[in-house]
Amino acid sequence: MKINHLHITGVITVILLIMQSCASVPYVSKHNLQGPIKSMEVRSFVFQNDKDSLLLQKQDLVFTKAGRVQHSVTTSANNDTLQTTEKKLFFEKQIFPDLPNYYCKTRWKTNQRERISCYSQKKHKQNEKIMYYGNDGRILKRKDQFTTFNTYDYFYDEAVLKSIAIKTKSGTTIDTIQFKCLNRDTNKNCVTLEQHYTVSDSLIRLYRTITYN
Repeated sequence: MKINHLHITGVITVILLIMQSCASVPYVSKHNLQGPIKSMEVRSFVFQNDKDSLLLQKQDLVFTKAGRVQHSVTTSANNDTLQTTEKKLFFEKQIFPDLPNYYCKTRWKTNQRERISCYSQKKHKQNEKIMYYGNDGRILKRKDQFTTFNTYDYFYDEAVLKSIAIKTKSGTTIDTIQFKCLNRDTNKNCVTLEQHYTVSDSLIRLYRTITYN
């Protein structure tokens, strides 16, 4: 399996999108995590030749008692900060090293939906997405409403995420991410997760270190 650095950049973007937490539905519900979680570290590696060959990024998350992200820091393999998030009363603040700060607002809509809109300088829209949830808080679909207009369809097997199909506005599938849990902790949370990107045949492994209250 060859490493395509352009694709890896796209993978990092997808990982950030999947893990973003600016929503009124708690992060732990969206990701089907169990137990009173205090914090979590997530390290993402390219898995090649039966080993972790390249660290993509590391994310540290601190949670509220309700399971929402209070604060997070995402760093690169070189320990450069890629993104910092801070939970405010009515919005989430996203801080980037080379971009203006983003301020993300969430509006709850009918039929288990949320509209999440992010603005720079609190007035220039940068991105917007519609999130669709099941009754238990799991993500069912995400629709980009501003930039790519792609749709992400989430598929589960008995409440466990198995794949995400990424489609264009016209409905053409451009990639599929397949998920496989390799290891769970005593709270039955997946702590070693494998992601297979079918178009590039890339394997990404996520290692979670979870601290409980």
